[in-house]
Amino acid sequence: MAQEYQIRIEGHLGNQWADWFDGFSITLEADGKTLLSGPVPDQPALYGLLRKVRDLGMPLISVNQVYSIKGENIMDTKVNTYRTTAKVVGALYIMGFIVGIAGSVLGAPGQLDTVSARSMMIAIGALLWVIAAAGDAAHGVMMFPILKQNNERVALGYLSARLVEAAVIAVSALFILLQIPLGAEFLKASASEIPYLQSLSTLFAQSQAYTYQIGMVALGMAGLSLCYGFYRAKLVPQFFVIWGFIGYVSFLLGSMLEVLGFNLQLLHTLPGGLWEMSIGVWLIVKGFNSAAFVFESAKE
Repeated sequence: MAQEYQIRIEGHLGNQWADWFDGFSITLEADGKTLLSGPVPDQPALYGLLRKVRDLGMPLISVNQVYSIKGENIMDTKVNTYRTTAKVVGALYIMGFIVGIAGSVLGAPGQLDTVSARSMMIAIGALLWVIAAAGDAAHGVMMFPILKQNNERVALGYLSARLVEAAVIAVSALFILLQIPLGAEFLKASASEIPYLQSLSTLFAQSQAYTYQIGMVALGMAGLSLCYGFYRAKLVPQFFVIWGFIGYVSFLLGSMLEVLGFNLQLLHTLPGGLWEMSIGVWLIVKGFNSAAFVFESAKE
């Protein structure tokens, strides 16, 4: 038995598209959206209809089964759930960018003889890095069910790389914190002990730099997995996918060069960092391309 469906998309379609949508009625709404209404005989027909919506490239707002069992609308619920997820993930991108910069500024130990005077700021900087690491892990967890719909291996790869990155960044924050007791000992040290403490401080600083760059290598791998997932599922516009690939390749290769001793002055992080800010704003304002995961649901 055919079920009546209403599909709402962003933007206006002309009536000439009625044949393309198998005779569905087209209603242009005052807020700039288009409402498609009509009967759908079965799941394969719904699958084909949603594929056409996806191919149009117009954002899908909602899919409503007018006469659904007990008034439930599984697809519409899924669209709303992933719209919320997109906003949270976008906010995490922006928060991570800001917190990472603040942590870098506050968490720089500087000269060992000034560490004790700045111990509170250094501790706050290290804590901000831990918060950023938790946000990185949250990225992987929240994106897993979305990416899994299209490719479970990509979803697992992204989650794993994000967790590795978060763990390594947390270790990097620990090396920052170790400078605080070292600075306190430096103020009480005798002249013969000062060179030893300075060498130990240098060792901690270099270890922090290495762990950070290894974390960025993991971030590069995670980002490439994410962009591939975006490409396969068409969750975001293709220019974001291309920009993301460029940014995360830069992260990956640049961080490897830093580990090998090249000083790139963090220039390799600019394309990816700007991408994360931009995609964060996009996800908050526009969200994912809803047609992508509704399309996948129709195949089930």
